[in-house]
Amino acid sequence: MDSAHSLIFPKRLSTRLILAFITVITATTIAAGLPAYLLVRQALKEQAWARVAAGRRATLAVLESEQANMVNLAFHTAQRPTIQNLVSAGALKSLEQYLDEYILGVGLDFIVISDANNRALASSPSSLPVLSITEPGDAQFYVEKASAPGLVLAASQFIPAVQESEFIVTIGKYLDQEFVEQLASETWFEQSILIDGQRISTSLQEPTEGIEKKAPAQALNQGGSNHAIFQTTDLQYYTVQLPITDPKENMIAVFEIALPVSDLAIADRNAIRILVLSTTFVISIGSVVAYLYANRLSAPLKELTNAAQRISSGDYSKPISVLNKPYEITLLASTFEQSRINTAQNLEKLIIEKTWSNTLIQSISEGIVVIDNAGKITTFNKGAASITGWKEGDALFQPIDQILPLKDGQGVFMDCVNRNSGQNQITIFSKGHEEITLAVNAVTINYPNTKSEHTLLVLRNITEEIASDRIRAYFLGNISHEFRTPLSALKASVELLVDEIEDVSMSEIVELLSSIHYSVTGLQTLIDNLLESTSIEAGKFQIRRQPTDFNKVISDSVRIMRPLLNRRHQSLECYKPSEIPPVMIDPTRLTQVMVNLLSNASKYSPVEEQIELNLQILDNDTLRVSVADHGPGIPLPNRKNIFSRFVRLDSRDGSQYGVGLGLSVVKTIVEEHGGKVGIEDCPGGGATFWFTIPLNGGVS
Repeated sequence: MDSAHSLIFPKRLSTRLILAFITVITATTIAAGLPAYLLVRQALKEQAWARVAAGRRATLAVLESEQANMVNLAFHTAQRPTIQNLVSAGALKSLEQYLDEYILGVGLDFIVISDANNRALASSPSSLPVLSITEPGDAQFYVEKASAPGLVLAASQFIPAVQESEFIVTIGKYLDQEFVEQLASETWFEQSILIDGQRISTSLQEPTEGIEKKAPAQALNQGGSNHAIFQTTDLQYYTVQLPITDPKENMIAVFEIALPVSDLAIADRNAIRILVLSTTFVISIGSVVAYLYANRLSAPLKELTNAAQRISSGDYSKPISVLNKPYEITLLASTFEQSRINTAQNLEKLIIEKTWSNTLIQSISEGIVVIDNAGKITTFNKGAASITGWKEGDALFQPIDQILPLKDGQGVFMDCVNRNSGQNQITIFSKGHEEITLAVNAVTINYPNTKSEHTLLVLRNITEEIASDRIRAYFLGNISHEFRTPLSALKASVELLVDEIEDVSMSEIVELLSSIHYSVTGLQTLIDNLLESTSIEAGKFQIRRQPTDFNKVISDSVRIMRPLLNRRHQSLECYKPSEIPPVMIDPTRLTQVMVNLLSNASKYSPVEEQIELNLQILDNDTLRVSVADHGPGIPLPNRKNIFSRFVRLDSRDGSQYGVGLGLSVVKTIVEEHGGKVGIEDCPGGGATFWFTIPLNGGVS
């Protein structure tokens, strides 16, 4: 018993001190390192889940695009003269032969011609099982269970040329393994299709047995995202599920989006390894210091008593005498002297460090705000002032809800802060009533020597990050549609010309060629704007000035825009001086400016309306060009950002055109020429977009 007690509590004071030092250092190192490890681990997981959520949005955008393409293709199929003629003549055998050839050319899996009673008259392939014909007009998902379950996307349209009876054409494609692999390559996430809990198609390369679901399956029926984690042979995945519903809003299938998180596990193991090594290193160094420190302790008891009285009265100036007798007293006196020195130094350091800490807090770019238990601000650094617009002196000792009001004007700010969920996202109004979104981390701290709890908030302005994410999702979701729509129309028109050239009249040929010209012009404008925007963003945008007759720029622009104006039955009135002197410009770039402005005026003006083009010479050295339309106009709040990238406005009928690059390209080209751009109201309704360029092209 005595032996065990002496091992735990050694008789020598130095040994006890060494053990105490090692214990304190070990506990301190672990207490400091473990929370940091847990915070990093949590942050990595949150980033991974955020990426999975982004993958779900990208998958939804691709599926919506597929539905739109299917509706468009169904419409063009119903318009084909060959199908209309064969249905009218009742030539079902010839119709099936034609359908067999047709689906090979358009990339469909099946096509069905049915009557008004939903009875199939002809189909390709001919062995097609009984289908649930979709309602004309919309693309719909449904599950085929004839053999093995499979997900199908189909769309129907009435055949307009058949007079006595109503006939419907239905087209569709199977969302099979090939589709899933293509979807995975487009979204950069692993994809699977589940029907009745079974994967019918997947891009995963390994078996996926042993899935551990972390959310109930019925969450899908409530609109939940059903996050889940599963482990394969070598990989771990974070997944989220996207429900697919039929026209009656019944869930029939699920798209599962998966992200491999092997890097997260590697980072986790590395963090643990670093924590263990750093703890071992600190303990080793601390043990050596403790040993040396403890072996220097020594002082007579009387001197120690007097020294203790002096120190208790606040006198740290006189050193403590250290004698070489006896060992324990000498050791104690040395420790006491060192303690005196350290205390004096620490007091001085505390003053310096307090000043330094305040300087550091004020220099942090993130906002640091401390709130007492009454909800009032006790600390407000420069970062918080920069984010919110409030000065430190105005914010201190004010209620947090007055300084950080919520966006909706109701509720309590601290009720929106969840201390257990890591980072919180809260939208507030700044002092200037500007809407900003904050990433808020909250920690509860105790005020020294009291039981009063304070809350430390770390604020970061993520308004631009959220805007960037929205722009990226918008761009990816719409650029494919902007290319596919004119390409689909172009393909359909060319196919009609190739297949039916002998049966198509000259007026129909002219109409088809006009449609082709219109589609090619739209594609060229979109591609030109994309290329210019890319070169602008890369800092490689340049113009090549040369003496140019601006009338040539006007005539080239009108020639390019003529198909769109004719299609919408719009007239263009041009008002210009009798003589325009040559200007030093890049004619190709200025033609692009004119095409963008005329294209916007045409698209946002009603059909059969007039568009006005006005040229003026200002002060004999500046050319002013304006394009006026009679559309809905531009509201004042939207004019601030109208020339920014990816900004689009709704047309009169609620439609949106383009990807929001045209006006930003216009602004860059004009300013590169030394000019200005602007917008103003048009008399009688509509908007007038104008720009000016020096006649010398901005060359000094």
